[in-house]
Amino acid sequence: MNDFTTKQMSDMLNDMLENIEDVKGTKTETTLTTPTTESKFPVRVINTPLESVNKSRNAIPIRKTFQFSIEHWGDKQRFCMEMVNNTDLELRKKNIVRTNTSPILFDPITKKYRLITTYEVRYNAITNSFEYVR
Repeated sequence: MNDFTTKQMSDMLNDMLENIEDVKGTKTETTLTTPTTESKFPVRVINTPLESVNKSRNAIPIRKTFQFSIEHWGDKQRFCMEMVNNTDLELRKKNIVRTNTSPILFDPITKKYRLITTYEVRYNAITNSFEYVR
């Protein structure tokens, strides 16, 4: 059995999302911190995953649920929506599904739009795989 940690989940998400090209020929930045006026845009912000144990045997986690949100920052609202679609397509490869979408907000400091989406997946330690949340 393999234990899959919050750090491993965050690293996996970063590895998956840093390869997305929202603009042809340019990979979109991925970070773990809120962007500033000096940040490079567009950018995805991966918030720390919430980990909860669903099932355990002898205090060893067998099944966990991971929930996390990703912020999509861009110049235009429609571009943020396109970023979300690209994120969805990439995360589905690991059975990660979107569970919520927040309204698009304009940040007056960075002068950029932000769209936050929430995702969820279950990890099975016995099979070392990700399962859809049903």
